[in-house]
Amino acid sequence: MRNKKLLLVSTIGLLCLLLLFAGMNNAVTAEEFPEDDMTMIIPWPSGGFTDVAVRPFAHWFEDYFGENVVIDNIEGAGGVIGSQAIEDADPDGHTFGTTSISTVTARLTAPDPPDMDKVDALGQIFTSPATLTVNADSEWETIDEFVEFARENPGTVTVANTGVGASVHIFALAFEEIADIDVVHVPYDGSEQPTVAVLGGHVDATLNILPDVADHVRTGDLRMLAIGTHERHDDFPDVPTFLEEDYDFTMGNYTGFVIPTGVEEYRLDILEEAIAKAMEDEELIKHLEDAGYVPEYLNAEEFSEAIDQTVESIDEMIEEGLLDIEAEE
Repeated sequence: MRNKKLLLVSTIGLLCLLLLFAGMNNAVTAEEFPEDDMTMIIPWPSGGFTDVAVRPFAHWFEDYFGENVVIDNIEGAGGVIGSQAIEDADPDGHTFGTTSISTVTARLTAPDPPDMDKVDALGQIFTSPATLTVNADSEWETIDEFVEFARENPGTVTVANTGVGASVHIFALAFEEIADIDVVHVPYDGSEQPTVAVLGGHVDATLNILPDVADHVRTGDLRMLAIGTHERHDDFPDVPTFLEEDYDFTMGNYTGFVIPTGVEEYRLDILEEAIAKAMEDEELIKHLEDAGYVPEYLNAEEFSEAIDQTVESIDEMIEEGLLDIEAEE
């Protein structure tokens, strides 16, 4: 009987040790993530505004994690191809990528658009306000002069965008409705081309985001008539907001990181914490501000809610007839 009791105690003790070692092993595994090279997918070309903004983050993550972070620019179809590559990546936590409002609006035009339900938000890092920008030689000195001319000459003012259904097209359509004007929307491929078109005098204006026009405004080649923020931008204190000029327009792009669904929770937590710490780095913040971006960190939950709100806003604009994309194609 005594031997049986000893055997039972020994068995229980062995089981406890096994459970203890298993728990320790899991803890070590969690601490080791990431244990291999990482990939950051950017659904836009190298040198584009998203690439320029987030590339320093890849270098920061390399120092933080002690692993290589490979940047993979998968461009095409207005960000659709790269966004789908993020969705389809191995959910082991080593591949993540960027997202923006264009990922949401792609469903307006793409036959097979990205599915935001197939990714989890990790965090937002910055926003980019829309602007109304014209050539410095333009006859329009103010937004009211621009709107007055457009109202008196419907269908003659040309406005460049980044592609049918892309973010800058959405901004232009929304402002067209708010200002009660009728303009000609001219699509281009990529974020830089609308600005180049205005510089070359090929179109009259663009509602491109601040980072894509800021340098040319500073050099005096372009004139910014208004900016889509709630307050005036520190770098352009002489440029009024749309709100100041009585146009109910506060729009812009956002950029953050997402990851394919199915990644283990502890790995998501590690990545989210890394992004939060990166957004405390003064050099990264200065990089964003110098390039014309507005650093604006949202954690995973907040960013997920912001994306959902964007989807709802786009749906409302469709219902109100503001986004008649088919008519623009």
